[in-house]
Amino acid sequence: MSKQTHKRKKSNKARKIVNIISICDALFLFGTFFLLLFNILKMDVIPNKYMLYIWIFTFVVFLFLILLLIPKIRKEIKIVICILSLFIGGVSTFGLLKIWDTTDFFKKISASNYEVERYYLLALKDSKYEKGEDAKGETVGVYPSEADTYKKAITKLEELISPKKKEYDDLLKLFEDLLSKKINVILVSDAHKDALAENNEQFDSLVKIIETIDVKTEVQNLIKDAEVTQEAFNIYISGIDTYGPIATRSRSDVNIIMTVHPETHQITLTSIPRDYYVQLHGTTGLKDKLTHAGVHGINMSIQTIEDLLAIDINYYVRVNFNTLIDLVDVVGGITIDSDTAFTPWTDPNCKIKKGENKLNGKCALAFSRERHAYATGDRHRGENQQQVITKIIEKMTSSKTLISKYSSILATLENSFQTNMETEDIYSLVKMQLDKMPSWEINNVNLDGTGSMSYTYSYPNQKLSVMIPQEETITNAKKIIDGIQAGKTFVELATPAS
Repeated sequence: MSKQTHKRKKSNKARKIVNIISICDALFLFGTFFLLLFNILKMDVIPNKYMLYIWIFTFVVFLFLILLLIPKIRKEIKIVICILSLFIGGVSTFGLLKIWDTTDFFKKISASNYEVERYYLLALKDSKYEKGEDAKGETVGVYPSEADTYKKAITKLEELISPKKKEYDDLLKLFEDLLSKKINVILVSDAHKDALAENNEQFDSLVKIIETIDVKTEVQNLIKDAEVTQEAFNIYISGIDTYGPIATRSRSDVNIIMTVHPETHQITLTSIPRDYYVQLHGTTGLKDKLTHAGVHGINMSIQTIEDLLAIDINYYVRVNFNTLIDLVDVVGGITIDSDTAFTPWTDPNCKIKKGENKLNGKCALAFSRERHAYATGDRHRGENQQQVITKIIEKMTSSKTLISKYSSILATLENSFQTNMETEDIYSLVKMQLDKMPSWEINNVNLDGTGSMSYTYSYPNQKLSVMIPQEETITNAKKIIDGIQAGKTFVELATPAS
């Protein structure tokens, strides 16, 4: 065999290998890019003005596919085309994975239609009881309720230890009898446990949890649909005072109405103090602290605030302590401005100085929960919460944070964030933002009141700290929310009192 023939055979063999790689490359490019294109069109988040670029890029991909499948192109050119095609396919794969992550995230946070009420079997720290079974046949002190969750918790308890029950109509008396060893074990809900801990600073050092009973209940969706890109809508932001699973029922420490007008690009945050003394929806007799509405579920909080402000709440967003800590940390912290220097009562490790403070998640939470450092207590806490929410929104909507932290933000929010807003509405808002790229004006309104002590619907046998509403601040908030929804500007509507 001549040298020339050998060289020709070697060249033909190399060309065949390159052609096989080209076909594989073409299949990879075709599969990834057109699957990506299908998902982009299905999500419908790309504004029409950007779709031209998508179609131009689609034409380029078609051209690459044709070149990859033509066998007689020079080997060197084919190799370059293969490399470029692999790059495009890789980018398409990355984009596809991001879209799937996003779709999965929104499906999960929008599909949560249940709440979990947690009950605890408590005993003294120095008692012999280490787990629920140790209290089998014992007399268990209970604070009865008409709620279905309580009845289900009692049923589960009976299946577990077949107890005798001693009923109390006074939560503090129940706890006093445990401390004095007149009774050895008590059953309380998560909210009642928190109330006892708030009433006794040594609570955690005195008692231990020997059994946890979770009761899962479905939540009726009270969604009031809005054309979110054309008309104003209200979102209730509920911050529950607990760590762990977001579905856990608990007191709502943060109660903010976010009024959004998509055409005037205005957002108004109306903060309602947690201790506001209001009539819980559907109840008669004693009023209650707004925070206690959360114990009865998200719908009770929504309907109670709708009654208070005479508004429709279209959607809700539910977050807890974990949400705030993790979200602030994942965006690299936030910078807040404090008008007072103080050490938060919830976390003495955090030192807040007067002026600018760069805060991590734990200290942002401590700053949000602080009320003891201020003469106006709950009102100032509401203002701090509004500032933290505003700073998080600003940080998350910056292009730098979105690009570098996108996956981390989704992973952080996945298990610590609930909403009843439909996925399609969220996509519509994203599309509008990409289309117009508006700069949102964020303003704050605060409801106010006077501190007092009073009996409550939830705890009728003991006086608690409450805030008696100042009606003029409620009237002012109604005027601003109604005006923003009607398309007026905040500057037109705001009064000196706000």
